[in-house]
Amino acid sequence: MSSMFGKPRAGERPPQSALAECNVAILGCQGAGKSALTVKFLTKRFISEYDPNLEDTYASEELVDQQPVLLKLMDTADQDGPGNCERYLHWASAFLVVYSIDNRKSFEGCQRYLEILAQHMRGCQRRSPVLLLGNKLDMEQYR
Repeated sequence: MSSMFGKPRAGERPPQSALAECNVAILGCQGAGKSALTVKFLTKRFISEYDPNLEDTYASEELVDQQPVLLKLMDTADQDGPGNCERYLHWASAFLVVYSIDNRKSFEGCQRYLEILAQHMRGCQRRSPVLLLGNKLDMEQYR
């Protein structure tokens, strides 16, 4: 039960609608490990088999600066390459561009994603966090 001032009492969780939300689009070339990274973050487990054509959005409540945040992750399929990421641009408030450290082409493919994101942000005069992430450190011997 909330206190008379609308703040939750100690140990009480605020209603779902009171959570701040952060929508993160996970972009990158096919095979970069976007799905593995997403599942690992959400479940703390590694799953080796994925459907590369599957695109899905996941939600998880996380603590950021000691405050609950509803984190929505869109694991993109990249079937058509960077040119098809337009639909994520208005939805996301942050972007994670992933490449595989054992695949030079996936790294080079990030350039186009970063260009599209920069162009979009200039056009809508909005700044969103963008993180470039090298994935598959365990595959370093295959570089």
